[in-house]
Amino acid sequence: MSTINIPPSSTTVQVSIIDTTLDANIPTAPFMGPPIAGFENLQLIDYAFLVTHKDPATDKERRILFDLGCPKNPQKDLSPSTNEIIKSFGGYVKIEKNVPEILTEGGVELGSVEAIVWSHTHFDHVGRPSLFPASTSLLVGPGVKTSYFPGYPANEASPVLSREFEGREVHELDFSTADLEIGTLKALDYFGDGSFYLLSAPGHAVGHMNALARTTEDSFIYFAGDSFHHASELRPHDGYGASLPSSLKLPGLSCPCSAFHAIHPVKNHSKLPDHYRKYYDQVPNDPNNVPFHTLSETESGETMAVDLAAARDTIKAVQKFDSDPRIFVIAAHDTTLYDILEHFPKSANAWKEKGWKEEGYWLFLRDLGRAVEVAGRD
Repeated sequence: MSTINIPPSSTTVQVSIIDTTLDANIPTAPFMGPPIAGFENLQLIDYAFLVTHKDPATDKERRILFDLGCPKNPQKDLSPSTNEIIKSFGGYVKIEKNVPEILTEGGVELGSVEAIVWSHTHFDHVGRPSLFPASTSLLVGPGVKTSYFPGYPANEASPVLSREFEGREVHELDFSTADLEIGTLKALDYFGDGSFYLLSAPGHAVGHMNALARTTEDSFIYFAGDSFHHASELRPHDGYGASLPSSLKLPGLSCPCSAFHAIHPVKNHSKLPDHYRKYYDQVPNDPNNVPFHTLSETESGETMAVDLAAARDTIKAVQKFDSDPRIFVIAAHDTTLYDILEHFPKSANAWKEKGWKEEGYWLFLRDLGRAVEVAGRD
């Protein structure tokens, strides 16, 4: 059994998983590779998290939000360069509601939210802080304020409009002096009692962060942000219970797990694009313990990650959390979990009792079912 060393605490937070109403279909190529025929597009949803802390001594509640999803009207609410990036993906991006609307409908007063935490500043995470009162502060990762403040148009490089920063405290977190490390990632104890940690998870974007929420004394939800976009970038791996099993029954998928070997890159090494060979030369030649994808890169070295090596190291770190049976890992866009999760205003704290991790662990393989069929016809 593989477990993460997490400081003990009896104090927990309540976690609600917010469906931010994003409905998107985009190509897989910019996000993961090497390409697998039959899995060229990715269906995306988008989660945000409402975290509520209650002081054991006073019963005083404090609320924070981790991410805000995509603004409902991207053309109006994001910078021109960001809208060009959205168009370049092709496919479609639809959003029904801004997160503040969802919170209000669920009975949460926006003024009760003390802080918004951006995992990073990509368009599908920043939302509309300006819809919250000025008393709600904004917490960003290392380099974000330095790079993008005070927002577009004053800073043309910013994906965020200046109104999203205006009139509120914006704190750029500094992990460089943090004396706490959890699972190889630098950590800050937000409430100071071991109930909720912000983690530096570099590589994907400037200041990218993850979080770890204590849902019972000995169970946790890990907010993975965009450390990976599809669980095929995370699993299988050699952690506890993570190796691809010999047999598995999944809804809507009847082929044995061994059938997925046919599409795994380590079994198709001779067909790998040259720019992926270096990476796959460094991993075990075992399709049961190596993820189906790594982070995408092009022949010329272009990649969505601001630091590809750091981003791949972050995935290795997330695999350690994923290996711990006490920890439920949820990436921001894991559509495969959608029907298992109970969304805001419901609490997610009983995830372990309800078996969400076990039920959802291998569901991503259903997205690769067509790829197995394509491979079988070749």
